[in-house]
Amino acid sequence: MHSRLRIFLCALCVLCVEAFSTAAETDSLPTAGELAPRVTIHRDEFGLAHIIGEDDEATIFGYGYVQAEDFFWQVEDVYILALGRYSEVHGPQGLNSDLLNRAFEIVPRSRRDFPALDRKSRRLYAAFVEGINHYVNTHPDVRPRLIERFEPWHVLAYFRMVALELTFRFTGLSDEYLPRRNPQVWSATGSNGWTVSGSRSASGHPLLMASPHMPWFGFTQLMESHLQSKGGVDGPAWNFIGAGFYGSPTPAMGHNDRLGWTLVTNRPDVADLWRVKFTDPQRPLAYEYAGDYRLAEEWTETIRVRKSQGLEDRKHLFRKTHHGPLVVREDDRTMLAAQVSGLFEAVPMRQALRMMRARRQEEFRTALAPMQMLFMNVIYADCDGNTSYLYNGRIPRRNPRFDWSQPVDGADPAAEWLGVHELEELPQVNNPAAGFLQNCNSTPFQVTDGGNPRPEDFPAYMVGDAEVRNRRSLRSLELLRGVNKITFADWQRLAFDAEVYWARQELPKFAAELEQLKSSDPQAAERVRPYLEHLLAWDGRITADSSAAALCTAWYELLYGPNYPGETLRPQFEGDPVEQLAALARAAEGLADLHGNWKIPYGELYRAQRTSRVADLTDARFVDGGPSLPCLGGHGPMGVALTQYYSPSIDVPLVISQKKRYGMAGVSYLAAWEFAPEGVRGASLVPFGVSGDPRSSHYFDQAKLLAEQRLKTERFTEQQVLRHAVRSYRPGEEVTPSTGSE
Repeated sequence: MHSRLRIFLCALCVLCVEAFSTAAETDSLPTAGELAPRVTIHRDEFGLAHIIGEDDEATIFGYGYVQAEDFFWQVEDVYILALGRYSEVHGPQGLNSDLLNRAFEIVPRSRRDFPALDRKSRRLYAAFVEGINHYVNTHPDVRPRLIERFEPWHVLAYFRMVALELTFRFTGLSDEYLPRRNPQVWSATGSNGWTVSGSRSASGHPLLMASPHMPWFGFTQLMESHLQSKGGVDGPAWNFIGAGFYGSPTPAMGHNDRLGWTLVTNRPDVADLWRVKFTDPQRPLAYEYAGDYRLAEEWTETIRVRKSQGLEDRKHLFRKTHHGPLVVREDDRTMLAAQVSGLFEAVPMRQALRMMRARRQEEFRTALAPMQMLFMNVIYADCDGNTSYLYNGRIPRRNPRFDWSQPVDGADPAAEWLGVHELEELPQVNNPAAGFLQNCNSTPFQVTDGGNPRPEDFPAYMVGDAEVRNRRSLRSLELLRGVNKITFADWQRLAFDAEVYWARQELPKFAAELEQLKSSDPQAAERVRPYLEHLLAWDGRITADSSAAALCTAWYELLYGPNYPGETLRPQFEGDPVEQLAALARAAEGLADLHGNWKIPYGELYRAQRTSRVADLTDARFVDGGPSLPCLGGHGPMGVALTQYYSPSIDVPLVISQKKRYGMAGVSYLAAWEFAPEGVRGASLVPFGVSGDPRSSHYFDQAKLLAEQRLKTERFTEQQVLRHAVRSYRPGEEVTPSTGSE
């Protein structure tokens, strides 16, 4: 209780101090001329930028510059999304996102709210966009598609729109209401997070694994970054390496010199729907509330949509209530209003900086206490020997008499949110006796052995994934239970575990079913026999030369479907092992028809190939004859820790032939870290490379690391950075041909 009160009071004090530094101050915002001389960028052998600034503003300025230098197209693309103008550039596919943006008034509210932010946040937002603008201004060959100048308030719009894109699905609305109507984007977002305590490592120090599974294309792809601030005249110095989204002024996960964390997608109930009734024929905007009426607001906006022959202006009518914007019309008198907890209250950058600067576990928890991060499991380790797990989310406190999994009565005042659950009220585990923690988009009630949170201790509405025990988590539990005196080198190798959990569990059962089939239908048994025998002779691991791995994947996709979560048999196969075995024969015959041989090696069929300037997964196009490398991850639903999702094989004569399968989502950043008393060491990779320019040597160089299943050593201390620097410069001083910028 005392710890909980102390964290609350510390967070309250910080917020109160910052509240005094508001827009009432009229100081000017920092400029590129002031900031550029105070930051140096060092590029290592993989092109990774190590940004060292004299203070926080200079460091964040350098980070904005580096993002634009590495991949300006992607940075601008996500800001076009944030400004609600995506369909103006991408056509009708961006309309759902723009409609959501306008309904929630992301742009006008962000423009209005920016001056009211605390002084430090305003100046850091300004420094970040100054870095982007400085890159554009010093590289005349860069041609923005829409945004001629990035403004500081754009960062606030960015935070809010990305949060909305990622959390609106928690309302439970069907796919047609989701941004960009692409369920593949959301199903592809996941992660594995593992940590073991010193009791299970050879060194006696905690180990942490970060393996987020995000789309490899579009606004949620991850970039690795290294930021170091000297702290300036009176600020604390800090040093942080990790990964985050393009367009974000801070990384999302990683480590400093004392502690680190990774994030794993969870499903806390942070969004709700209210059923609103308009029943007064004389006042069409009047809606029922508390035995009376309130008036909704209504407005019209014009959204420009790119068409094949130019731009088309489309007018849309929007309406909002005190519950939030109306997003669905059920009938002439009934609509649904939606709201996401913390969408406009949170200031994520403020919390992110505190997390990156924290020196001890208590400071880290104090940084988390304001609940500025709307969702995500947090898996943590530090140099003092601590490991922990937190089911994080800005979860509204609610009246338990309502079923919050469904739209609630918008006329009943009892259905209002009642504040936010505090940090100590969330499911969490600290320093478990078992010596390990894991989460793989799975239940918070089975993250270790013994000492797990108990479901009955939490409100029913809090945890949306309480019953999720997916195969990735079961495989992770197996792996971590088997860890004993593991070295840092072996910890890195464990990140590439590609055993197919489903195959090990299910194939022996099918061997017994085949024996029965030999008696009941010898012809059917003979049809499937060579294929099942091939699988039974396999060790269940995905390797480049394993044809059994390719066959098993093809069979699994027939049985369960190709999309995530895909752990439930399709209805036609439920309870029918004969049909399941027949599907194996069809899978093998399908491989033979498409590739000329059903024994096709996995690494020959499953590939990594990078294509540039892709706004969405569905836009990615690949070329079988183009440069590619083996990609040896497997589908998460099959229980493969090294998770990877692929494009389908397509062969339509005279239209398209894309027979190989290419990585589209999965391991988007992979890092292993060790936390010793003297500091942190790490190793990492991103699936392609740091540059978005196909002309760059760092466009696809890290794909070789992924294919060879090895990580590159982190350069973290300033001495390491300088020793391995291939090129050092200040932003704008060394103007070379732009990389990935147009």
